[in-house]
Amino acid sequence: MSAGSNLSRRDRMIAAIGGVVVMYALAVGMWFMSQEQAWRVASKKYASAVKKTNSEKKLIAQRSKWNDDYEAEREKMPVFSEDAKDVDTHWLSRMDSIAQNCNVGISQRQAGQQVVAGDVYEQPIDVKRWEATITSLVKFMHALEAEKEAMFDIREISIKPSSHKGFLSGNFKLACAYMRGEVEE
Repeated sequence: MSAGSNLSRRDRMIAAIGGVVVMYALAVGMWFMSQEQAWRVASKKYASAVKKTNSEKKLIAQRSKWNDDYEAEREKMPVFSEDAKDVDTHWLSRMDSIAQNCNVGISQRQAGQQVVAGDVYEQPIDVKRWEATITSLVKFMHALEAEKEAMFDIREISIKPSSHKGFLSGNFKLACAYMRGEVEE
């Protein structure tokens, strides 16, 4: 006889029922733990959504300020006629002139396709190689920012030591913003 048969039928039934109750309790406990985890995840998502909604409400409340800022910037933006085709040439020569005045050597550059964003147009320029001293580079970047009849924005810039002593070199991407419409004479 085996050791398990020493138990009476009643004891075996109680052990089996006890085992089922323990397994059921474990299943219920695991279910409650998973539900608690789900509540924590849902609570975090809710808090994040509330934060985003409040942020958006704050931005919407500042709409008139944003519109005023946009109109002020729009007044400064150059306007080209609808049929002007040489916009990329204009921006390339403008950038070259500023670079030359600041002693920045640009040896490889290329205009990209104009991009339309609402009523604003952007002419991207990819400068694949430039070389300058740190002082000349800073003057060039400042001159781009301070230009009165143009809107330039350097989107990416890479700077490394040049093979010429005291010079830096690299590349950058320049965006030139403008509008199209009736040109004021």
